Amino acid sequence: MSQTRTSHRDRLLQALANVIAREGYANTRVADVAREARVSLRTFYEEFDSKESGFLALHAMLTDAVASSLEDSANFDQPWRAAIREGFDTYFRLLVAQPKLTTAIMIELTTLSPEAYEAREYARERFTTVMSNLVERGREANPEIPSRPLTPLMARCILGGLLELVTTEVVDEGVDHLPEFVDTCTDLLWSVVTTVE
Repeated sequence: MSQTRTSHRDRLLQALANVIAREGYANTRVADVAREARVSLRTFYEEFDSKESGFLALHAMLTDAVASSLEDSANFDQPWRAAIREGFDTYFRLLVAQPKLTTAIMIELTTLSPEAYEAREYARERFTTVMSNLVERGREANPEIPSRPLTPLMARCILGGLLELVTTEVVDEGVDHLPEFVDTCTDLLWSVVTTVE
């Protein structure tokens, strides 16, 4: 991919994020995205087949960015439980920062095509892996604390509950109160990991 094409794609993804953040996914028009990115409609359609395909590319990019942020910011020099709490706090703050984008990802993405389902599945797998890996790093940094690995299935169960909680809250109340779930999520993950027979 040429540097110009990469630049157009990056600008289009940023523009799409900006327009969705302002207008919501349903009210986002390709023409508005192209205008914001300062490219032609033709350039948009050279990169993406449709608004949805652009949204799915944006979702993949954001998934990787959030996952990397969680991995990179994990600090196991502090008490392990505090590190878990900090991870959930980071996650929820990122969701609150862009309410309409969060709503689009949590709600509208679920109503789209089979490709959207695959995109959601990719995100679930990515975050399941991140959660399991961060727990393992915490175990290695704190061998004195009795603990067990977080298997992929356990991580998926926790993530499924978390996503259901977030989606319900976004539908019922919006994103403003999501940070109130930090302590509950911390307690849940801590209990699962440190309950050892």
